[in-house]
Amino acid sequence: MGAGMKITALTRGMKCIILFSILLIVGFSFYNPITVAKKKVQMLLYLKFIWSSKAPPAQINSTNFTAVMVSAQPSEELDPGPCLPNMSFNSLTEKLKPIYKEFMMYRHCKNFPLLRKAHSCDEKDTFLLLAIKSLAEHADRRASIRSTWGKERTIDGALVRRVFLLGLTESRIRSQAVQAMVDHEGREHGDIVQWGFRESFFNVTLKETLFWKWFSQDCRTVKFVLKGDDDVFVNVKNVLEYLNDVDPSHDLYVGDVFRNWYPTRVVQSKYYIPLFMYGNKPYPPYAGGGGYLLSATSILKLHNVSAFQELFPIDDAFVGLCAQRANIEVVAHAGFRTYGNIPYDPCIYKGLLLVHRVTPNELWLIWSLLMDNTKTCSHSTRISPKP
Repeated sequence: MGAGMKITALTRGMKCIILFSILLIVGFSFYNPITVAKKKVQMLLYLKFIWSSKAPPAQINSTNFTAVMVSAQPSEELDPGPCLPNMSFNSLTEKLKPIYKEFMMYRHCKNFPLLRKAHSCDEKDTFLLLAIKSLAEHADRRASIRSTWGKERTIDGALVRRVFLLGLTESRIRSQAVQAMVDHEGREHGDIVQWGFRESFFNVTLKETLFWKWFSQDCRTVKFVLKGDDDVFVNVKNVLEYLNDVDPSHDLYVGDVFRNWYPTRVVQSKYYIPLFMYGNKPYPPYAGGGGYLLSATSILKLHNVSAFQELFPIDDAFVGLCAQRANIEVVAHAGFRTYGNIPYDPCIYKGLLLVHRVTPNELWLIWSLLMDNTKTCSHSTRISPKP
């Protein structure tokens, strides 16, 4: 009897060993050390990205896009998960500045949560929307714009509204995070749209596509958009005069046009583009990113084609690439000055539409000079005819 029990126990033990061995063999058949190593590296890189950006990328399905805003308070969206890095370009970017490596790893990540929504498109009869790219720490620039050319008002029956476009930043003022400043402005003015991506020079293009998406959803009744940086001066009256007889249902893409410009191959340059990013050919014609005009019709087309256009580090060239894909012709206008020095002569500024690279103090000076009606002008820059 005791011997039988020993045999039974031994048999059961052998069965367990055989079953464990089978499971072990099956497990190793599915184990791929290369795949596991890649997954570990991907996860480590993604965790590093989250730590450095404080804003992990998120894929948002347009069918369940839920950005809710009440009184310009931050909104919450469904976050279906991270957008993992693409490391296939690592060998090409290993000797370049880190910004190139990061851009290529996350170039495919185009959907980020909308953190703050503006009231800028609440009115149904907005004629012109002033859409200004800004950084969180540039509160002084936004204040100057709100108090001068960017005032929301009605001019000769045309309603002009304003919105500032922001991402997230790690910048601090006297060791304090600047996001509190943005939150206050959002509550006070209701003119800030903010997304959950990290600001960088190469991410300005991402901000462009996110603006097109937001505009296509929230601003369908707006007629025209003046897109600009937060260091521009805009003569809004001249812009409205130019747009007076333009049909908003037609394409419009007007500014300081660059034609036959090739990518910069100087490695030290801020605008350096390696050959693997763009070949030996000129960019399509594009308007200088400091400021240009678009019709709502053109923005909707740009939004649609951007889904098929890979992101590119230079934002104004990227708009030109999308415009070419959408068959939108860019039109040059002498009233847009996005580079070069313009004398501080109010008689000159009275004839221009936009001037780039203006500090807040310079902006106040230009505005004050233009508001002084005591000076008689014998000359001014002639506004070019409509396209």
